Amino acid sequence: MDAQEPTFGKIQKVELREGWPNEASDLTPWLAEHPELLSETLGIGDLEVKETEKSVGNYRADLVLEGVDGTVVVENQLDHTNHDHLGKLLTYGAGERAPTVVWIARRFRDEHRAALDWLNDISEETDFFGLELELWRIDESRPAARLNVISKPNDWSREAARTRRAASPTKETQLRYWTAFRDVLLSTEGPAKPQKAHPDNYLIMTIGRSGFHLAGGTNSRDSWIRAELYLNHGVLKKRVPYRDANAYFHALEQAREAIERELEFSLEWEGLSTKGSCRVATYKRGCDPTDESDWPVQHKWLAARLNRLHEVLAPRIKLLEPLEDDDADLRIEIRRPAKHFTLADQQHRSRHDAKPPGRQA
Repeated sequence: MDAQEPTFGKIQKVELREGWPNEASDLTPWLAEHPELLSETLGIGDLEVKETEKSVGNYRADLVLEGVDGTVVVENQLDHTNHDHLGKLLTYGAGERAPTVVWIARRFRDEHRAALDWLNDISEETDFFGLELELWRIDESRPAARLNVISKPNDWSREAARTRRAASPTKETQLRYWTAFRDVLLSTEGPAKPQKAHPDNYLIMTIGRSGFHLAGGTNSRDSWIRAELYLNHGVLKKRVPYRDANAYFHALEQAREAIERELEFSLEWEGLSTKGSCRVATYKRGCDPTDESDWPVQHKWLAARLNRLHEVLAPRIKLLEPLEDDDADLRIEIRRPAKHFTLADQQHRSRHDAKPPGRQA
């Protein structure tokens, strides 16, 4: 008996205005409700919507979002690109001083794609993206949206140029370290999505809410690497009503035992006196981040820890409410891992009982 041949559907392209008849009243609100499509396409981590149709001078920016790297301004249109929208794009980006500017359209004319490429070539502080929007369906299914990247910055070239000008072997090593780690983390296809690699001693990953992020960190002087959740006081204090990072930190700490049990490794709960921010971290000590031969081991450890931190903490962070009885003054303290872990865990900790650094560059 012959094997039954598989049955495939037919992919059909759908007219954009069938899904969104109007740019302002249909497309912009839909993009605001689905920021994950934009963040996944751009590879810049989770985005949080700040405002739609935001006034910038005499004009209105379609969509303004916030990510770990700062403000993201989006200009969208359902037709082919034109000079009018290019002018608005630059106006909105300048008005918001946005490090990321995105233009979404049905099709990009060659001259407008060339304009974005040129802007990326001459700008080191702002990223310009051109995205073509499409709708597709299989047979009679509901339409699905897809964004195709038409223009984007060359991050490696930019950072390499900055690093060469800085003339620092340390910076060059840091850039190579995080570029290599970024490839490892992306290859795991886990929930932790890295930001752009920079010549620094840390690399950031979003976790679904502004004011909170994951990060990998290194310290060659003290020979450790770190995976952490960071609570940014500078961002959290802007929330209304005002609550500092300490209030969120202590709220999260109430679930400490459950969190560490689910993670299956212990954490260090740290208040940072110089910044008012807080950190929850796990360390791998006794390793040299400048030893390139050890990078595969370090990167594997960081990727596993960061993915696990994202899996366990992201759902909690999205729902986390600050403790009402915390005052605005930070109670500074470092809490060592709890004692409910293995003897080997405790022996390792006692061998490295030096106070962990409280500074994240």
